[in-house]
Amino acid sequence: MQRSILAMREEGELDPDIVAELGPLESDPSIVSQVNKLSRATVTTMDDIEPKAFRLVILYLIHRIYVGGPSLPPDQQIRILWRIPEL
Repeated sequence: MQRSILAMREEGELDPDIVAELGPLESDPSIVSQVNKLSRATVTTMDDIEPKAFRLVILYLIHRIYVGGPSLPPDQQIRILWRIPEL
């Protein structure tokens, strides 16, 4: 999680809508605490995380989502570009 946060900060220009959404989420200590507790080992148990913290996780982890047309094969219709490529 921390690597994704750093990658986002180093990215330079973020979409203004994302910046506007980050402000209130990052200013809530409860949300930040939940996000900082996540790791590869705990991310599968995200049932206990509140929706706002889940949203912050998504903003940190995903750089961009590409949506292709319905004429493409299902495995090519949606592509997620992660901030930190999976190992």
